[in-house]
Amino acid sequence: MVKKVIAALGVAVAALGCLTPAASAQTQAAPHCQYGSSYGVVVQPAAAITPVSGGGSIGTVEVCRDGNYDYWAFAIYNSPMTVSEYAQVYLNRFRDGGLTETVTCDDPGGNKRIAPGQTRCWTPKLTGLSGRWTFQAYSQKFSSHTGSLLATGHTGIIR
Repeated sequence: MVKKVIAALGVAVAALGCLTPAASAQTQAAPHCQYGSSYGVVVQPAAAITPVSGGGSIGTVEVCRDGNYDYWAFAIYNSPMTVSEYAQVYLNRFRDGGLTETVTCDDPGGNKRIAPGQTRCWTPKLTGLSGRWTFQAYSQKFSSHTGSLLATGHTGIIR
């Protein structure tokens, strides 16, 4: 009898160990539109980042928005940068169709360019509260030895 109880408890403990907690909203939103420890909404489908030499997607770039209508650009690469690579993400802001500002991950409020061993970065947030603002995100991957452009991708201009 004692052996049966111990066996039953062992099965129950093993079954509980297999359960996984429900994902939080943050983990469900990841990896898109990260900004620090929070996440925003992808304004339009993410654009592919592709090698300039041709080939398939190596990452995505997107325009993101929060509940205050602040916008930022976010990119995530499929693999970490090698020791000889880095990438940058840019957010262009337009007013009535004219380019007024460009920010990068290196600007205050961003998390710095994508360095060796890293896969993602985000730009500072820019207000988009006025309906006259539109935005475009793009990312470029470079060789840190030659400065050559290795890959690029951009979104359309959107609101």
